[in-house]
Amino acid sequence: MEKGNKGVRNYSMSDAESEVMEKLWEQTESIRQSALLALFVEDGKEWKRQTLNTFLERLEKKGLVERENRMVKAAYSKEEYHLMQMKESIDSMYGGKLSNFVAAFAKKNTIDKKEAEALINILDHF
Repeated sequence: MEKGNKGVRNYSMSDAESEVMEKLWEQTESIRQSALLALFVEDGKEWKRQTLNTFLERLEKKGLVERENRMVKAAYSKEEYHLMQMKESIDSMYGGKLSNFVAAFAKKNTIDKKEAEALINILDHF
């Protein structure tokens, strides 16, 4: 996540927006919007060009997609997106403290000795 915050204000996505992002994350580089639409048609989606454009506009406003000259790409990798989403959740629900999150998780979920040791090992390397 070294890219910094590119104006992402809302990490949540509709099901259709998630489908668009999944297709974009499968790409190794920018893709033409028409080629992206063709991928959905191959999957049996009967989206029109304007339908895809609407989803791309929404994702662009959220800072998740970059578009230029009918080319489109994900602004973040899937892993970066999930990390940002997790950070937003921890910030809003646990006061930005990972320890609060882990404590809440541990209260409702059991972890075995091996998993606890793995967590301790991770923390020892910071």
